[in-house]
Amino acid sequence: MPKVDEFDTFYDSTSRYVTHLTYAECGDRSVTAEAVAEAYEKAWQGWAKLRARDPLSHVRGEASRHARIARGTRPWRRRHEEDSDLALIEALQELPYRSRRLIILQTLGELDLSAAARDVGIADAEAVAETQHAVTDLEQALGQSIGQVESRLLGLSEISEQIMLPSGSRVRYKARGRSRRNTLGAVAAACVGVVAAGLVVAPTAPLSQAEAQERNRVGERPVASARPGDAVTGRSLMNAAEASRIDPSHDWTTVSTSSEEADEDESEAGSTERAADSGAPLTSCAPRRFATDDPTKTFVREFEAYGEPEQAVQVLEVARNVSSAQDAYKRRLQWYADCSVPRVQMSSAATIAGAASPVTILRLRENGSPTRTLTVGFMQAGVVNSVVVHRTDGAAAPSLAAFGATLVESMRLSCAASGGPCTTSTKAALTPLPRTASNPGFLAAVDLPPVGRQSKPWGGTDPAPPSPNPAATMCDKADFLNRAVGKSRARVYVVPNDKAVPRQFGIGQTIATFRSPRQAATFVKRLEKRIAKCEDRNQAATVRAGSNVRGSGYAGKTWRMSFETGPKSFVTYRLALVRRGATVTQVAQSGNKRADLSAGQFNLVADRAGQRLAHWR
Repeated sequence: MPKVDEFDTFYDSTSRYVTHLTYAECGDRSVTAEAVAEAYEKAWQGWAKLRARDPLSHVRGEASRHARIARGTRPWRRRHEEDSDLALIEALQELPYRSRRLIILQTLGELDLSAAARDVGIADAEAVAETQHAVTDLEQALGQSIGQVESRLLGLSEISEQIMLPSGSRVRYKARGRSRRNTLGAVAAACVGVVAAGLVVAPTAPLSQAEAQERNRVGERPVASARPGDAVTGRSLMNAAEASRIDPSHDWTTVSTSSEEADEDESEAGSTERAADSGAPLTSCAPRRFATDDPTKTFVREFEAYGEPEQAVQVLEVARNVSSAQDAYKRRLQWYADCSVPRVQMSSAATIAGAASPVTILRLRENGSPTRTLTVGFMQAGVVNSVVVHRTDGAAAPSLAAFGATLVESMRLSCAASGGPCTTSTKAALTPLPRTASNPGFLAAVDLPPVGRQSKPWGGTDPAPPSPNPAATMCDKADFLNRAVGKSRARVYVVPNDKAVPRQFGIGQTIATFRSPRQAATFVKRLEKRIAKCEDRNQAATVRAGSNVRGSGYAGKTWRMSFETGPKSFVTYRLALVRRGATVTQVAQSGNKRADLSAGQFNLVADRAGQRLAHWR
C-alpha cells in the first residue's frame, strides 16, 4: 500500500477519536480543530519512522500538547461553547492537566490505567493516586457519581462530532508546505553562514522537469505492501457515544473490550479452533461467537445502558481474504435463518437501501421469563465483518432507522482498511425473510410460536405429496392432487419429546403451485364457499371467521373451527388459506385445552406462511 493511502487510512480511522479526546481536554472547538490538524500534519512529516511505531499514541499526545499551548496563549472562549456541557468542562479545567488527561484517557479514550499512565509518563501507583483524587474532585464539583460523570463525558462526543476536520489530502498538503518553509529557513541560514565565511559557491544547473517531478513524489512511493484489514484495530470499534445512537434516551457506557490476533506462524486449523473457542455466542441462535473461519483479528466491545436492562455488543472480524469474509457473512445469515432454539421467533428482516456491500438486520424475540427482544445486524465490506447485537427486556426495541444508522457507523472506522466498498447510506428498509437452507418456501422453526411451557424445539417431517392432505379439515376437504396443480408438497410440524406439549398437537402445511394464478384463485374461492356452508352440512361443526392476511404479493384468510365429538368433548382447529400468484398454501393447527395457539399467534403463523412463499420453487 502506498504511504499516502496508508496515512489516509490511519487518519480516517483515528482523527475523530483524537478529536473527541482533545475537545474534552480543552473545551474549545476552535483550539481542538487546530490542534488535531497540526498533530496529523506533523505525523505525516515523520510518517516513514512513525508508521512502524505507535502513531496513534504519538498523535494523541501531540494534539493534547498543541491544545494545552493554545489554551495558555488565549483564554477559553465560553461564548462559543454555550450548547456544550459547560459545568463539566469547567470542572475538568479545574483539575491539574495530568489528572484531567488521566480521567479522559480512561473514559473517552478507553485505555486501562497502565496504558493511561504510560501516556502521561508516570508510574502506575502514581496514576492510581492521581485518578482517585481527580474522581473525588469531579464528583464533589458536579454532585454526581463517577458513572454519571462518565456518561456526561461521553456526551461531549456529540459536540466534538460537529467539529469540521480537513481531509487527509489537505493535511498532507499543509504538511508539505510546512516542510518547504522549514527547508527554506535552513537553506537561508546555510547561505548566510557560507557568505560570512567568505566562500565562493559555484552555481548549479536547475533541476530538470523530470527531476522536479521525482522530488515531488518523495514520500509518496509505495512502501512495504499492507494487506487489507491490517489497519483495523480496537480503535475501529464504536465508542459508547456512537453506540448510544441505538437508543439515545439512555446513557450508555462501555463494559468491556477484548481482542485476539492470530500469530504469524499459527496454523489454519489452530486459528479456526481458537476462533471457535473464543467466547460465548452472541445469541442463542449462533453456535459460536465468530462466523469467520481462520480470522486474522477479532475485536469485541460490550456496552450497557446506565441503570437499564439494555445491552449492546459490537464484533469486528477480519478475514484473511474477501472470499472468507463473504463466506462468514453467509454463514451467519444461515445461522439465523435456520435457528431452531425453543421459544425463539424471528419477527422481521431488513437491510440498508443502497448499501455498497451486504447488510442484514434481523429482529428476534426470546419468549422466556422475562421476554427479550433482540435486534441483530451484520454487514461485510472487503475482509471485514461488523456485527451489532442489541438486547432488551420486553417487547420494546430500537427503531429500525436508529439501529440501521448505528450498524453503518460500526463499519465506518474499519471500512477504509477493509479493501471493499464503503456504505454511506443509513436508510433501513424491510426485506423478505432470509431463505432457509432446507425446505425453502415452508414454515421454519424460527417462524413458529411457543406452545405452553414448551422447552424442546419444533421439528418438521420431510416434504411429501399431500396424500392425504395433513392441512385439510372436515369443512374444506381440500385436495391438491388434481390436474390444475403442477407441484404440491406437505409437511407436519410437532414438538417431539416434550411432556409439556401433547402428542395430538401439531401444525400441518401444504403448498401447491397451480398452472395459472386464475386457477389458484378459483380453487381458493371454492374452498371458502365450502367453509361458509360447513355448519349447514355438519351439525357438529361451529365455524368462526378470523382475520384477513395480507402482505407484499400475498393475501388470505383464517378461521377457527370446532367439532363436537361427544357430550362434552370437542376438537378444535385453526385454518388459513393464503395465495401468492399461482401458489396456494393451507395451514391447519389442531389444539385442545392443554395446548393451543391464540388467534393472534395463529394469524402471525398464517402471515409468515405467506411471506415464505416467496422462496417456494
